[in-house]
Amino acid sequence: MRCVWSIGLALGLAACRSAAGHAGRVNSTPIAAAARIPRDAARFEIDAVDDSTARFRPLESRWLRTGMLAIVVDSKNRDALVARVRIIAVDSTSVTALVIGQVGRVTTDHFLLVAHPKTPWWHDRRFWIGALAGGAIGTAVTRVAR
Repeated sequence: MRCVWSIGLALGLAACRSAAGHAGRVNSTPIAAAARIPRDAARFEIDAVDDSTARFRPLESRWLRTGMLAIVVDSKNRDALVARVRIIAVDSTSVTALVIGQVGRVTTDHFLLVAHPKTPWWHDRRFWIGALAGGAIGTAVTRVAR
């Protein structure tokens, strides 16, 4: 029985790795990860700018968490990078982000791009389909071999 589950686990992990391989490699440094914001990143309008912070409304985005990295872009200049920010406070009505790297001055004319967080591998549907398929194949092979 141990063999059946190990085959299912191996197939499930292989499905997750192949899907992650097509999504592209992400560097382990936080600044490099923020520089590679995907095209489907959420775009937020900046409401207020202080000396080193920017505030924006999260709208329906309940997935925003403190510590997440984002970038500020200038939409008038073809989404040119203006600054890198880290979310430091999340409230139901506003989110505050601290500027950690700046190319230009952040204004309310700019937009904030935040990438959706990755789902853990055990929450991925492809893993469980692979695990169940591997279990079924392992069970079938075991019964045929007897």
